[in-house]
Amino acid sequence: MPDIKSVSFDTSKWEPIEQLDERILWKNDTADRLSLHFFPITPDLPVNLTAITELRNFYRQNVIQVGGGLVSVDVLSVKGMSAIKTLFKFSMKSTGMRYIGSLTFPFASFSYAIKVDCPEYGMTGIRDTLVYTHVMKEIDPDDPYKGWFQDPYDRTRKDAMMRNQSEDESYDNQFTDHPLSRARRYLAEIEKSLEFTNEVLQAAPFHAP
Repeated sequence: MPDIKSVSFDTSKWEPIEQLDERILWKNDTADRLSLHFFPITPDLPVNLTAITELRNFYRQNVIQVGGGLVSVDVLSVKGMSAIKTLFKFSMKSTGMRYIGSLTFPFASFSYAIKVDCPEYGMTGIRDTLVYTHVMKEIDPDDPYKGWFQDPYDRTRKDAMMRNQSEDESYDNQFTDHPLSRARRYLAEIEKSLEFTNEVLQAAPFHAP
């Protein structure tokens, strides 16, 4: 059975703060957190990774139940391994947003999850405000946010917390310090440096029950 040491990636910009058999936690100088999780059990995913719509519905429902919102869910190949890439958003207790991004690698009898947790700090809401004033040219006085909040995969949804137009990846380069930009950047860096042992590479792939 592979273990938590069977996965590695570049952590040179991170300081380790906890190491357990099934979790390693790091931090950096911007209050962000990085973690690697190993789950030695069959993943609880209800569908195969090829059923992307059902998979997105599954993650959307899970994050809504804990008070968050869906930014994106995608399936991709990282170093030849199938992965689920997710980005969620949560309101912070004081002000601002927290973004949690993950790369999940499910196998038949175990899985790995690499997570980044990025809170908003300093003056919050700048990205939202600047993009809003740029893209919302015709504002409905009866509904000034009409078209601003949209589920990325189902425009008919009206959830309590939803992705807004400023959270599109095309704006990341303009707001490099924003927590969502940081989360996407960290995940991209991890994807490039990620390595698996042969034991993981040869493991049986995940198949939904």
